[in-house]
Amino acid sequence: MARPPARPDAWTSNRIAWGLGAAAGLLVLLTLGDPGITVDEPLDVRPGQAYVQALWSRGWHFFDRAVVDRVFADNAEHPPLGRWLLGIASTLGEPFLGGLDPYSVHAGRLAPALCFAALVGLITREMGRRYGRAAGVVAGLAPVLMPRVFAHAHLAALDTFLSLFWVWALLAAARALEARRTVVAMAGAGVVWGLALLTKIHGWLLAPVVITWTVLRLRSLRSVVALAAWGIAGVALFFTGWPWLWYDTSERLWRYFGTAGAGRLVLHVQYFGQVYADRDVPWHYPWFYFAATVPIGLHALGGLGLAASWRRRRDDPFPLLSAAAIGLFLVLFSTNVPVYDGERLFLVAFPLWALLIGLGFRAAWTWAGPKAWRRWGLVGLLLAQGYGVVALHPFGLSYYNALVGGLPGAERLGLELTYWGDAVDAVLLDELAGQARPGQLAAMAPTLHHLQAPAAMTPELLQRKITLADESALAKADWVVLYRRSAYWNKDVRALARTRPTALRTRQGIWLSGLWPGPTAPRP
Repeated sequence: MARPPARPDAWTSNRIAWGLGAAAGLLVLLTLGDPGITVDEPLDVRPGQAYVQALWSRGWHFFDRAVVDRVFADNAEHPPLGRWLLGIASTLGEPFLGGLDPYSVHAGRLAPALCFAALVGLITREMGRRYGRAAGVVAGLAPVLMPRVFAHAHLAALDTFLSLFWVWALLAAARALEARRTVVAMAGAGVVWGLALLTKIHGWLLAPVVITWTVLRLRSLRSVVALAAWGIAGVALFFTGWPWLWYDTSERLWRYFGTAGAGRLVLHVQYFGQVYADRDVPWHYPWFYFAATVPIGLHALGGLGLAASWRRRRDDPFPLLSAAAIGLFLVLFSTNVPVYDGERLFLVAFPLWALLIGLGFRAAWTWAGPKAWRRWGLVGLLLAQGYGVVALHPFGLSYYNALVGGLPGAERLGLELTYWGDAVDAVLLDELAGQARPGQLAAMAPTLHHLQAPAAMTPELLQRKITLADESALAKADWVVLYRRSAYWNKDVRALARTRPTALRTRQGIWLSGLWPGPTAPRP
């Protein structure tokens, strides 16, 4: 008997997922060097480079206690997977992107770019498999059309990694509960959970979601066995993949779970014209940033998808899993836990929202029926959501949607216009290199740690022997590079910002960073 042909829909969904993921990754790779080096990037890339170099030089002795203590001493309380990926990318990418900055941050950015491609492909494949091509394509396209999510994909930090592994772990668990061999499939999903745990402490938030979902779906003793397989696999990988926990385990676990505790460095946040400590931010901060940093057309589709999912919740509860996970993040960060940097700490919520956006587009596409003008209108509406990505690039972390009035509205409301230093880009620093004389001193303000300014050095600045120092050098600087994280401006910086700049980097008529003559420069 002849074998039946492969189902065309399944093959098409796979191919679309590969194609859309590859296109998303290529878009990031082609613009990888556009944003300036951000605050956390050197702090994450340098440890990863140390991991790779130590493993290469020490071999199996890498796992000896003395080596582990030395290699993981740099911010040891944070899991290592993301830094491993950054270190590998930085090492392998050095021949191609080396020399653009002193710490090979640009080469490290290859890793999140590829992980973003994988995230887009994963979302496209899952939604296409469940709900058809229209839902799959739009769900996968949605993260690309979200300016802040797309901007994070360019940055050698941990947030895009977490988004990939968190969403993957959630989808893997959902599929495992639908599999014939549930326990085996849940063990496999637990391995993916282990990857999320090895990326950031946020990985533990999967536990209440998956436990609740499993109990509701199985409603039998099988749920206990399945959850045991999931938990054992995930926690085992977590411990196996983090040699720092092999020694003094209980004490180091205490330190790890205490990273959000009272002993941590307090960060400051500007929100509606006031500066707050990160634990004192009003409860609505995450809800506001979730609402204000996604194009409103995508929010409309997401709301439509959520409404459609609620109506069909008895027949197909899967979309509510995504909604519940989003709610968990927003509710958690509405409590007394530290929250800052706008959307960054709950970035996972946005690709989860993309799943519901895909469902909303599917509902709208069905409503449009065979009428071409309706369908073309929907396509046009969808593509128009990409305006923010184009208009704000490479400063997508400064995006605010029309509910706020864009960047001009955000300025009027006293919101953070930029927070991570990405607006101090190569264009501005090349202006500094062109204006300054060889050997002059420039200060960057604000600076949040000692590596931030030297990590931003460009080949042109190095060639002309122009030094970029932190803000402690402001009083003696010939030039000042300033960006608008004004919660950290001291009185001298505020006074300087009121004077005439030499150059500005602007979007939507609002300046985000600029170059000023320093206090030692002659005034006209």
